[in-house]
Amino acid sequence: MTFSNSINTPHHFFARMAGNWRGISKLWLEPGKLADESQVVATIQLLLEGRFALYLYQSSIEGEPQHGMFTFGYNITLEQYEASWVDSFHNSTGIMFCVGAERENGFSVTGSYPDPSGGPDWGWRTEVELIDDELTITAYNITPEGEEAKATEAILTRLKK
Repeated sequence: MTFSNSINTPHHFFARMAGNWRGISKLWLEPGKLADESQVVATIQLLLEGRFALYLYQSSIEGEPQHGMFTFGYNITLEQYEASWVDSFHNSTGIMFCVGAERENGFSVTGSYPDPSGGPDWGWRTEVELIDDELTITAYNITPEGEEAKATEAILTRLKK
């Protein structure tokens, strides 16, 4: 199978997301208890002829600036979405690798991160959904026992050129 950026492919979906975005970012540190809400600005750039996309964002948590990067692509050999997350809040100095599948209007990828207190790893599932000019990126913490709770959500609107 060769790379294709034709319509109705994952790579075409990445091209539809390219551009500048602005919106609201929310953070939950405990299930169901909103901890913070702030403005977020972001850009999505296509890399290597549209094979990958890079989501760069800036927001804040309790007034402290936060930055992050989400790189994603679709592996045509393995027929799966693949992504990596790095940020200045959640990941410390680690890179979280994620894999997943297509879902309606987007995709979902899951990775894991180590418990800083030495316990079992926790999971992290990220859903990306694009409807018209609204992009929603929602992430869920997954306990070692498999219970999920919303951790972050960015609801973004495309900035007009």
